[in-house]
Amino acid sequence: MQGQLTKLSAHEFQIYTRMMSKFKATGTGSAFDQAFDDVLINLCRVEEDDHILKNVPHILWFPHLTKSFAGFLRFMRQYDLKKYIRNIVVHTDKEYQLRHVSTADAPLARAVHEIWDQVFSNLDPIRVVVAAPPSSLSALLDAHMLSSDTWAFDMKMHYIEFSQKDPHRTAHRNHGCRPWDNALVHRKPWTHLGYNEGSSIAAYSTYEYHLKQSPKMLYLTLLRLAKEVQDCCNITSFSFIGVFPFSTNMNTVIRALQKIPMLREIQVQLAPGPENDLLDTPKKLGRAQASDLWLEWNGCYSGMAGLLGTQELSDGARFVSKDCGETEVAKEVEEYIESLQERGQGWRKDGNEVWIRDSSLDREVTPDENLGDVGSALHQLMLAAAHELL
Repeated sequence: MQGQLTKLSAHEFQIYTRMMSKFKATGTGSAFDQAFDDVLINLCRVEEDDHILKNVPHILWFPHLTKSFAGFLRFMRQYDLKKYIRNIVVHTDKEYQLRHVSTADAPLARAVHEIWDQVFSNLDPIRVVVAAPPSSLSALLDAHMLSSDTWAFDMKMHYIEFSQKDPHRTAHRNHGCRPWDNALVHRKPWTHLGYNEGSSIAAYSTYEYHLKQSPKMLYLTLLRLAKEVQDCCNITSFSFIGVFPFSTNMNTVIRALQKIPMLREIQVQLAPGPENDLLDTPKKLGRAQASDLWLEWNGCYSGMAGLLGTQELSDGARFVSKDCGETEVAKEVEEYIESLQERGQGWRKDGNEVWIRDSSLDREVTPDENLGDVGSALHQLMLAAAHELL
C-alpha cells in the first residue's frame, strides 16, 4: 500500500492509516519484526473500488449476498412479483475459514443477520433451502460444527430445508411461542425441517473410523427447537438423507428428535438411491468395506425403531423409508417395523415405503411373547459388540 498511496481508494486509505497507527504504537522499526505479529488488524469488508485489496493473494470472507440479489429485488418490485415467490434457495460453494478466529464472531453474526434481514424484509417465502459447505452452513445457521473430523468425511455440501404448510400462522407470531431472533430457525413458525448431509463413505477409509464425528449443525438446530420453541409452533415433520451415516452420529440426531414430541412424520434415506452407483464402483468405495457400511446402516435403523417405539406418536403419524426401492433392503426395514408390532405397537403398512401409526392395532403383549424379543435384543447386542471390536 505504501508504494501505491495515490492509487488507494478512500476505504483502503483509511485501513492504511489505521495499520500505520498500530505499527507505530509497537515501537518496532519493521513490520517484519516479531513484535508486529501480535498487532491486531481489524477485519474489514472489501469494497467495490478496493482494487489493491482485491488483489491480495489470501482474502478470507464473511457470508454476504451478491449484488445480483439487489438487481433481483428491483426486478421483483418493478413487476410486483413478491406474492409469487414462495421458495428461496441460498447457495454458496465457498468455505467459511474464520470460525477459529474469536475476533471474527461478532462481525460474522452481523453479516448473517444482514443476510436474513434482507431476505425476509423483502420476500415472504414459505420454504427456504440453504446449500453450503459445512463450515459455511454452520455460520448461516448460527450453530457450531462440534467436530474436528470434517476432513475425514469430505462432505462438499450440506443442505437444510425449512418450510411451512400453513403460511398464515399469524397467531404464533408472539414471544411466547419462540424467540423470533435473528437466526434462520426462528424467522418463521416452520412446520418442517429437512436435512441432507451427503455421503459418509470417505470416513470409512480412515483409521478407527467409528470414532469420527460428522458436523453437528442438525443436532444443534433440533435442540434449539426443542428448548426455545413452544409445541404450538414447532416442527411436525422431519426428513433426513445421508449415505451410510455412522450409527453413533445418527443416534445424536435421534436423541434430539426425542425432545420434539409433536412430530407427525419422520422420513429417512440412509443408503444410496437407484441413481447412485456407489456400491458398484470400487474407486468410490476406497478402503471401505461393504460389511461395515451395512453394519452402520442397521445400527441407524435400530435407533430409528427405538425412536418410533418410545415416542408417543398419535394416530396417523407416518414413518417413511426411502431405502425400500430394493427388495432385500425393504425386507430389512420391514423387520424393524415388525419388531414394534411384536411388542404390541400398531403400525399399518401403506404402500412399499410408508408405515402409519394405528392404535386400533395395539395389543397387550404377554410375558411369553416378550421372550421372542430376546433374539432381537441379542442380535442388537452382537451388532454393538462387533462395532466396538472394529
